Amino acid sequence: MIKYQKVSWQVEKDLQDLVVSVLIDLGADGVEQGDNQLTIYEDQGKEGWQERLQTYPVGLQLLADQGLKLSAEPIENSELASDEFENEWKNYYHAARVTSRFTVVPAWEDYQKEQDSEQLIVMDPDQAFGTGTHPTTALMLQALETVVRGGERTIDVGTGSGVLAVAAKHLGVGAVLATDIDEEAVQTAKENLALNPVAKDVTVVASDLMKDVPADFVGAGVDLVVANILADVIEPLIPQVRQVLKPGGSFLVSGIYDDVAAGIEKALVEHDFLIEQKMQAGTWHAYLCRLNPESK
Repeated sequence: MIKYQKVSWQVEKDLQDLVVSVLIDLGADGVEQGDNQLTIYEDQGKEGWQERLQTYPVGLQLLADQGLKLSAEPIENSELASDEFENEWKNYYHAARVTSRFTVVPAWEDYQKEQDSEQLIVMDPDQAFGTGTHPTTALMLQALETVVRGGERTIDVGTGSGVLAVAAKHLGVGAVLATDIDEEAVQTAKENLALNPVAKDVTVVASDLMKDVPADFVGAGVDLVVANILADVIEPLIPQVRQVLKPGGSFLVSGIYDDVAAGIEKALVEHDFLIEQKMQAGTWHAYLCRLNPESK
């Protein structure tokens, strides 16, 4: 039987975004946010899970040493069987109105639209690949609502649960290719796309960022690239996007926290991207960029 290690820390609400970014940088696949509490679930079948459990308190202690009001010691550290994990996860995850247009709905929940204009994104996510309710996802959904005009040839880099690919199809983009480096995430995304008829024609492939994107999809260039991924892989992604995006095409990117935002902005400008809008939710940043129309 698969087992998970559940580890929780008491963290005040206004510090949670910062602590989440640190835990993810240290290797956490996902972080559950609650009232003054953060929780991670480590799959004991995954290599290095014990080492990661030892690393998380070290990172949190560094924050505490800088004067942040938090304790590096977990308030809970317990083992869960897979059936217990699934019950905990489903109890935590409910339908959420993420933007004025989009509501993310777990597949097991009977949810009725509140308005005819409301678009449902149905998810049955593995905890590791995101529920679609994190602040960075909300930023990206808002960004998509801003730039999509219809028919855009689109790449969703690091698709995870597939939430952005579904949203893009709801908004009327054209062909969509979704990528993820993790084979498990690719399978999760495919399963979620199947729950959303609007996204039935989205193609999902395993790729390290955009290295394995099929040349026949890129063709003469794509109109839109979206990426809600870890900050440490955004800089190497930028030149890859520059190579496949049409001049004047849009690049929407998030997963960026305060400490690295300036460096990401600098890299975007250096690769001929025009930053048309900056968005922020707590310590998280997103950028709406357009490749210079005169770019060669």
